[in-house]
Amino acid sequence: MEAHGKSWDEYWRDSAQDRSLFAVIAKLYRRFLISPAVRHYFRKYFRDEPGRRYLHAGCGSAESDRRIGFTRASLVLMDISREALLIAKRESKAPNVHLVCGDIFRPPFREASFDGVWNLGVMEHFDPNQAAEILAEFRRVLRPGHVAILFWPPNFGSSRWILAPIERLLTWRRGRTFRFFPDEVNRLRSRGHALAIMKAADLEPIAADFTFRDCFIHLVAVGRKPSV
Repeated sequence: MEAHGKSWDEYWRDSAQDRSLFAVIAKLYRRFLISPAVRHYFRKYFRDEPGRRYLHAGCGSAESDRRIGFTRASLVLMDISREALLIAKRESKAPNVHLVCGDIFRPPFREASFDGVWNLGVMEHFDPNQAAEILAEFRRVLRPGHVAILFWPPNFGSSRWILAPIERLLTWRRGRTFRFFPDEVNRLRSRGHALAIMKAADLEPIAADFTFRDCFIHLVAVGRKPSV
């Protein structure tokens, strides 16, 4: 998979050098809006205890992880792009962070090796069949009784209300398709859709939240690997 016709390394290299107004706004949005929401869900479902390991599967720049605040648990940041991991290394503030270059379809970890998995702004870039493969891997690496937290944009999210008209205008003016982000081919249709996806992946549906915490940008889907 590519982003805007670029490899992911090219995408993240260009993102790191982007000084446009949109890039500045996006950085502020990740740091000051999304990051507190990530912190909230971390503290609700994960524990900051020695020996606990949590996987950010598809971490990108990891800017949204800045406020997690865990100091005793270990955070594993995985991405297929080495350029993204270089940014994540600079951005990460947690003391127990480990960077891994790996494929989200084949995470290089043993079965039942993590106490939690999370990501945001990832699942919408993969078609439903690919998303099912990814969720099967999340289930594999999760320990029984532990959860995956997915910040997954829906069709009705506030970012679509704002950005879609601008994208249409710029597409018309430029005479070619314009997108602010890599193609989002699999946005959620409803809370029920999110819960059904979790159930199909044999993850017990726990929550499908669409709230003010991130200004209604993501639907946060939470699923637990059965204990038995």
